[in-house]
Amino acid sequence: MTIIRNQRGFTLAELMVASMITMLVLGGAVALTSQVQQSFVRQIEDSAGEQEGRYALDWVSRLIRASGNNPFNLKTAAGTANCPEPGTEYDWVIMDPDADGFNNDIRLQADSNPPDGILGGEDCNSAFEDVTVSYDSATKSITFRDNNTEDDATVRTDAVIEDLKFIFRNDQRQETTESIQVMYVETQITVRTRRINPATGLPETRVLTQEVRLRGRGY
Repeated sequence: MTIIRNQRGFTLAELMVASMITMLVLGGAVALTSQVQQSFVRQIEDSAGEQEGRYALDWVSRLIRASGNNPFNLKTAAGTANCPEPGTEYDWVIMDPDADGFNNDIRLQADSNPPDGILGGEDCNSAFEDVTVSYDSATKSITFRDNNTEDDATVRTDAVIEDLKFIFRNDQRQETTESIQVMYVETQITVRTRRINPATGLPETRVLTQEVRLRGRGY
């Protein structure tokens, strides 16, 4: 029978060194995984915010493009309609309808649903012929109201909108404050993520813009 002598295991010092190395390796792996996960979540949040902003740009631009539709040649400046109430003034594009000076809302009118020479229809129930798009800073969202068919504005976006601004331009693409001269409208939407940038302590933001020509302004 062979007898094996001088068998030794790990000393306490060797075990401590091995444990420390293992902890360092595992700690680094966990830290790296956490950073990758946080970066992935941040990218998802950024993408979601931008997608919501582009969605808003799309439907707001469609409304703007259709405004001013006037096949029956209604008076286009300082005219009045019976809808949503008698004596309602219409200029097709009404800048800053709440008159707060911020240009973060717009009122759009069109004789289009159906085009019948009556803005809002005979019974003031023609949808999308007089609408208001606004920014709600309390909910960080964009709201929509059909002035003929809805009593209150409804929220149309997630709470990721930091700001909304409309820039009005004439046929020379110069900024104007005269409704009758408006031929192009640029919509600027500032979107933010739900995550806070650790470097600034603030949400990350980006500005999305789109300019459209009023389809009904061919005169």
